Amino acid sequence: MDFWNITENFLWKDSKHVLGIKSLLLHNIKPCLSHLFQNGKFYKKKLFIADVQKDQIIVDMKAGNWSSLATGKSGDVISLWARITGQAKLSKVINSISEWLNVEIFTYFDESREDIIYVYFYNTNCCYTWNSKTCSSDISFPKPLFNIPEIIESERVVVVKGEKCAKRLMHQCITATTVMFGTDKSIDETDFSLLNGKQVIIWPDNNEAGKQYAEKIANKLSHCSILNIPEGKKDGWNAIDAIAEGIDINQLLISNNAVAKDNISAFSVKQYLHDKSPIPRDIIFPRILTPGGLLVFGGSPKVGKTDFLISWLTYMSAGIPFFDMVPAKPLKIFYIQTDVGYHYMRERLQQLKIDNKLLNLVESNFAITSGAQLLLDKNNINKVYNTVKQFFNPTEVDIIVIDSLRNVFNYRNENDNDVMYAFLQDRVEKLRSTINSNAGVILTHNINKKLPKENPFQSLSGASSLRNVYTSGMLMLKPIEEKN
Repeated sequence: MDFWNITENFLWKDSKHVLGIKSLLLHNIKPCLSHLFQNGKFYKKKLFIADVQKDQIIVDMKAGNWSSLATGKSGDVISLWARITGQAKLSKVINSISEWLNVEIFTYFDESREDIIYVYFYNTNCCYTWNSKTCSSDISFPKPLFNIPEIIESERVVVVKGEKCAKRLMHQCITATTVMFGTDKSIDETDFSLLNGKQVIIWPDNNEAGKQYAEKIANKLSHCSILNIPEGKKDGWNAIDAIAEGIDINQLLISNNAVAKDNISAFSVKQYLHDKSPIPRDIIFPRILTPGGLLVFGGSPKVGKTDFLISWLTYMSAGIPFFDMVPAKPLKIFYIQTDVGYHYMRERLQQLKIDNKLLNLVESNFAITSGAQLLLDKNNINKVYNTVKQFFNPTEVDIIVIDSLRNVFNYRNENDNDVMYAFLQDRVEKLRSTINSNAGVILTHNINKKLPKENPFQSLSGASSLRNVYTSGMLMLKPIEEKN
């Protein structure tokens, strides 16, 4: 075997997984070298070996790099392993290293399905992490949840203790997650925001530590439930045991009388200070509409609010700027409108003459009701949710449009502050959280004839509480006629 040709063919530097295995091997460099070279001599953080394939080599314990005294050739710890074990293919070298370490690997992905962190469990009870973005073992704060891509696409998420449990449930087609390593310390360092608006069930291990783990996670969530462990189960019984027993997991989750937990969202000052992750991008930049935000779009009756919205949101659904308003991406939009019937709506849309290059995006990302006459009560919120599911995965909806407030307002007096606030919280926010708690809401409303010069938004009809809760506002006005 020509080892030098083998090492020259190891073009693996772009492989995140191989970099992680190499880092793990360096983390265990002394036992690694002792395994490969039983007769080697350690001296001042170096290993000296004589008579290796009629050669003499030195290995740097810190970096894992080796060099040949006889030939002047050199390499890293991966190529050294290949040389000693006689493996010619990189995949076999990595498998050989993994077998020696007895390693089990779990990959963390981000929202774009890009692998960002590798977690290695090895030698029975040891663990190690590799950050593929920073090429280091340091994990940034806050830590991500396991299985992010499936969390985004699912309505129900089961939280367990440890990646092994989560992976076994995933193999049963159950969306599951955990905090990194399944440790209590990781709970305080984890970003749970992706679980907002989901049906979250926490599955504790059947022991006191498992109960404490579940309660601690429950305190981080605004709403969740904790699974009641069936009676008679052994100490430490968990999802892996349930699968081994042949239990129908879906049926257990559905029929189990889980204990509901409701909390307000709160974080330690430590998290606020140390969380250096990027601020969530505006849904529509700059600060026109933010995640979880409310944009009130006011205008006189018949001024053309609906026509403007249709044009504007068509561009947003295609990911194209409109009057310097820039969408973060092609946005998925569900538009509840109560004024325009099907035939007049299709007439207006066809008059837009949408660019053929953008047509596919607009057609797949933008759904509009046809003159739906409904009051926004509990029953109709469920109807809206079921309608949304006909077009989108609800958790992927970016914008919910309600056009107009007055037509869906199911209270008697819109001028009463308490009544208006109750409507916004119990109806509008309920609709948002049912579909996607991170979606932005656009709410259209009429304005009074008299327009205050100092603060035009005071012209919005009804109670002032509406003006106190929106995160951004827009007004559409008729041209002002000049007086002679």
